[in-house]
Amino acid sequence: MTDRTSPNLWMGMICGVLAGVGYSLTNVCLRSLTGLDPIWVSFFKAIPTVTLFAPIAIWQIATRRAALPSTSSVVVLIAAAIASQLLGNALLQWSFGVIGVAMSVPLCLGGMIVVGVFISKWFLQEHLTRWQTWGTCSLVLAMVILSMAGGGAVQSVVDEQSKWWLTAVGILAPISSGVSYAFLSIAIRRGVSREASMFMTTSLICAVGAVILGPLSLFTAGIEEIAQTTWSQYGVLLVAGTVNAGAFVALTLSFRYAPVIVGNAGNSLQNPLSALAGVYLFHEADSINLKIGVALTVLGVVMMGLKEKPAVSPIKNGWDEEAESSRQANSPAEINDFNEPTLPIQSEPTTTSATSQNDRSSGLSDS
Repeated sequence: MTDRTSPNLWMGMICGVLAGVGYSLTNVCLRSLTGLDPIWVSFFKAIPTVTLFAPIAIWQIATRRAALPSTSSVVVLIAAAIASQLLGNALLQWSFGVIGVAMSVPLCLGGMIVVGVFISKWFLQEHLTRWQTWGTCSLVLAMVILSMAGGGAVQSVVDEQSKWWLTAVGILAPISSGVSYAFLSIAIRRGVSREASMFMTTSLICAVGAVILGPLSLFTAGIEEIAQTTWSQYGVLLVAGTVNAGAFVALTLSFRYAPVIVGNAGNSLQNPLSALAGVYLFHEADSINLKIGVALTVLGVVMMGLKEKPAVSPIKNGWDEEAESSRQANSPAEINDFNEPTLPIQSEPTTTSATSQNDRSSGLSDS
């Protein structure tokens, strides 16, 4: 049996690939539900995560394996969770029905990482490496190229001649979702990542989503439209929420077993897989701009996780501090007795800062 506390590149890659496949399946499920109200879909998708993670979080608190975060941290997290549920989940779900899943996924992921980098650089005063600079440039270029394919994407999804304003809003929607996910991840990393467990943080975010989006869906969809949801659609919603939670766990395990670059590489599969699903399952527009944009997004995500080679420094007293620092930065997080990382974790969605890209889990579908 593999030791969970030991680095294992193969297990890290397998978990990363499982996360990418899981998030892709979640996106496919959500894309098939674009006929339903986005608020209602986002509300129901949060229920499985709360159901699965909340009991674990309560058990951790009851057995003193995890402590409650401070009141101020909870307030900040709730505010960020509200924004991520409304501007993140609901807006991303709406964009699936306008420009399709093939374009929405890379636009959301690119916007999330780019904004996270700028927040880390200019507001948190964190160092931006050469690879992260190149990765950011690749992601920005990817979003520009993907935007050039927006008109054809709208026409293929809504079956009508695309209007410029619908194309513009359709492109801005997933980018805005990525921005909200970036701020949520920053709030987690700076606020509660050292105070609360992964399960507690994720449960709280999803519980906020259920509390906010549930009543709101009564106004946006109405009782009559909600009542028309079929049992098969409820089944797809349940699968989407469950698989999304499983993908989040897989990505977290990937970062424990192996360096971030390994998890990023596996998880970035959701970009081409979502593009293939959009083109071949939902007959969304296929173009050279889409192919190039998806490829640049994958390349940017991978480059964000690369580490610079440390400069050779003199060894004093038999201890090379810089080399040791580099070794720790490239090693998986240490695990405590309940397999919780002792380093800061990012809650869903996966990513954020320049020093901790994709350290969770954003996937794209938020908790």
